[in-house]
Amino acid sequence: MDLEVHANSVFVASSDLVSADLSTEAESAVVILALDGGVYYELNDVGTRIWQLLQSPRPLAELVAAILAEYDVDSARCEHDIRALIADLIANGLVETRPGVMSPD
Repeated sequence: MDLEVHANSVFVASSDLVSADLSTEAESAVVILALDGGVYYELNDVGTRIWQLLQSPRPLAELVAAILAEYDVDSARCEHDIRALIADLIANGLVETRPGVMSPD
């Protein structure tokens, strides 16, 4: 399985899982359970925001732009960290990759 996160791919949360929002006034958190493999996963504040975005199909650039707009983070670091998170989520069966649709120039 190719776990490299390509810029022209679209990512979306897998359908065979259950997630619960455990956010409080002080912090955001979500837990995810993959039903087929029994993988339990917990995401922090930024990971929770990315998970919320992944409830509908999104390209990498859109995820990065959303996080850059909401958090004070260097763009290169942001993209690197999102790529790493998505690769980990894919490896655990929590996110699916779809080929991106390229718009004509």
